[in-house]
Amino acid sequence: MLPGNLGHNSIQDASRHTAQVPSLFWETTVLSVVERVERLPTNVQSEIAMCVGKYIHAARRTATDDANMTRFIEAAAGERAKLAQKSTVNPGWSALALAEAWCICRLGLSNGTLEPSSAMSITTAIEDFAERTAPMASD
Repeated sequence: MLPGNLGHNSIQDASRHTAQVPSLFWETTVLSVVERVERLPTNVQSEIAMCVGKYIHAARRTATDDANMTRFIEAAAGERAKLAQKSTVNPGWSALALAEAWCICRLGLSNGTLEPSSAMSITTAIEDFAERTAPMASD
């Protein structure tokens, strides 16, 4: 997997500048992570999808502005960095990487730092993976 913030030099740079980050590179990088996760064993995919889905659900409910979404990004990046010290071959790392990417795309759509079609392509791929792969919750 990839170190750092999946191609961003800094989350703050991505959220502060009005110029768009290199969307094609970002899109290719994140979609390659989704593809790699989709090749993992089904039980591992389910674990990752469940974590990503919970993170997305929490972010949608509580990250009502750019500052709150930035906090979600920083939290995911911080937890992912801790896990990376042990190993990047870890379902938790992958889940946090996808959750972070989803949040970055939502923030990028909000403040114009990502090209809209790239951001939508990424969020759709991550949401589809999480919805398709997570075990169905029983009511």
